[in-house]
Amino acid sequence: MPKFLLPALAFLGLAVPLAAQEAADPPLDPYCPAVERQLPRGPEWLCYGTLNEDYSFAFAYPKAVERVPALDASIRREAEASETWIVEQVRESRDESRTTSPMRYEAAWQIDALLPEVAAASAAISHYTGGAHGGIEYRTVLVDARAGRRISLGDLFEPGVFESRDLGDRIEGMRAVQRAFCRTLAAEVRARREDPAAEVECPAVERQPVTFLCGGNGRIDRFRALLNPTVVGSRAEGPYEVDIPIDARMMAGMHRRYRPAFGLAGEERARIPARPCR
Repeated sequence: MPKFLLPALAFLGLAVPLAAQEAADPPLDPYCPAVERQLPRGPEWLCYGTLNEDYSFAFAYPKAVERVPALDASIRREAEASETWIVEQVRESRDESRTTSPMRYEAAWQIDALLPEVAAASAAISHYTGGAHGGIEYRTVLVDARAGRRISLGDLFEPGVFESRDLGDRIEGMRAVQRAFCRTLAAEVRARREDPAAEVECPAVERQPVTFLCGGNGRIDRFRALLNPTVVGSRAEGPYEVDIPIDARMMAGMHRRYRPAFGLAGEERARIPARPCR
């Protein structure tokens, strides 16, 4: 959710520093044209942006992502894919002879975890492509910082060596995440609906945007699933953020290469030294 050196020019390899953020309602910046909300600005933020008669595009993120090349590359690809998407929406509108106000895409990214083993970032995105309402959604990026590649939640539990005695634990670790996710989601949905008996259809957690959250001692102690509107319930119900505490069963099923980035609560955490997590 940040930005400050940017867009059109940034895609060409040039960086343009933005002026300091003004106190209220700053003029639209052609390099980072946030319309619905103000995106973070300053020397610690970068932003890709485009402003023309067809659409405004603003994609902001912390400059600190450059510390992890795989995270930096993944977020840059997200920026390119996002602008390609909004351009396609404009083209489709023209092809269908639909008349709409200029379209809009605004993404605010943040770093959730930055560790030697893994890194995670998440974004809250708003966009308008015509119609009565705009859309909102979440996106996340998880990377294996040492291997230099993007990963998914399930990759944490994939066996590196197919040993039968370990495979069961690793599969069970992912199942433990799903069960904890469904329990918490059901409770939150029922509370929001004020109906303790409401039926809740739980989606597969690995198909949702999921990020990592840091706890004590600089270790990741929670997953956070970010459910876009309509994944559970109606649009009016809005999005859900579901925290999933990491327990011993999940840790038992985790790949050895990732375990140092994660820590349990209480006495388990007390046995590992503290370190920065972001």
